[in-house]
Amino acid sequence: MTETLADADATLREVEAVNTALLIEDNADVAYLLQHMLQRDGFAVQTLANGRDAQKYIAESRPTDIVILDLMLPYIDGFELLVQIRESAEWYRVPVVVLSGKVSERDIVRAIELGADDYVTKPYKPLELSARIRRCTRNARAV
Repeated sequence: MTETLADADATLREVEAVNTALLIEDNADVAYLLQHMLQRDGFAVQTLANGRDAQKYIAESRPTDIVILDLMLPYIDGFELLVQIRESAEWYRVPVVVLSGKVSERDIVRAIELGADDYVTKPYKPLELSARIRRCTRNARAV
């Protein structure tokens, strides 16, 4: 019985040590691939497919360790969500990596000025995106 309790305690510590990610992406295929990539990298992932659900999640849930944010979303766009995150007392320090098909310099600058920690354009390179996400989470922990 003691071994079972020790195993349970070890498992609980592992679960608590897992990084968490909020993935906001409306394309189901892209979301599936990103979720798999994040899970492989040790993240517990909450995936949302539209801005309205994301807005509610941010308002009502505990902050995650990182947000991966598409800009072109149904109902509420990623720019508005980025503003909400940066204005939130609980979420403002969460790193945000924008992953978007918007490739214009104007959109990239706008996202960075609104508080994005990084900006990756689609189509993305999985290893590069993974490295950028790790960097952002590592830098956030160092603060």
